[in-house]
Amino acid sequence: MLIVADNSGAKLVQCIRLYKSRKAAAGSLILVAIKEIKAQSKIKKGELYKGVIVRLSTKIARSNGNYIKASENAVVLLNSKSEFFGTRLNGPITNELRKKKHLKMLSLTTFIV
Repeated sequence: MLIVADNSGAKLVQCIRLYKSRKAAAGSLILVAIKEIKAQSKIKKGELYKGVIVRLSTKIARSNGNYIKASENAVVLLNSKSEFFGTRLNGPITNELRKKKHLKMLSLTTFIV
């Protein structure tokens, strides 16, 4: 289960599948099912969307020897054209997304870890 880190209208999603990898990492593309939504939302419960993982509760090793860990797992939803569904991102975003070429996501957030 992952928390949605954008203003798309979904609150909680469940990961169904990982694309192109066997291990979940920051910047991985996943397929999610919507489990909880906000009161007024364009998204409906039970729909399937692609998403990008932005925070993980497991330790992520950095090249300088430090580790980084978030308090929860979070994802940003993508539409059918692989564009962001929301217009704003909530919470911190890890800097590992810069290596995965998700620069627009880093520009939409206010806090990069």
